[in-house]
Amino acid sequence: MADDKRTPRTQRRFTLSEKLAIVRESMAPGITASHVARRHGVALNLLYYWRKAYRELLETDLTGAPDTGAADRELVDLRLQVRNLERLLGQRMLEIALLKERLGKGGDDEEGD
Repeated sequence: MADDKRTPRTQRRFTLSEKLAIVRESMAPGITASHVARRHGVALNLLYYWRKAYRELLETDLTGAPDTGAADRELVDLRLQVRNLERLLGQRMLEIALLKERLGKGGDDEEGD
């Protein structure tokens, strides 16, 4: 009968940043996952699921200094990509300018004749 007096729980939706903060807190040394789950009103199995699901994201997010070799390679790749895109944009702009010039001269020649 005591179950009848309970109010139904509404489902709380956590944002990704909230989930990551809760998972980080649960992984801190000296803190138990059950304490964190209770504190935030989350089922313990859901917290463990989040820990499993966001482990890769947390590893990259939690490290104070990410692997500089990988970060440097990514930065070099991105700079190369930007340089190539700038070169392509320059070529396209030159093509457009040449086409406009040809079209403009073709129209001027007809008017002068």
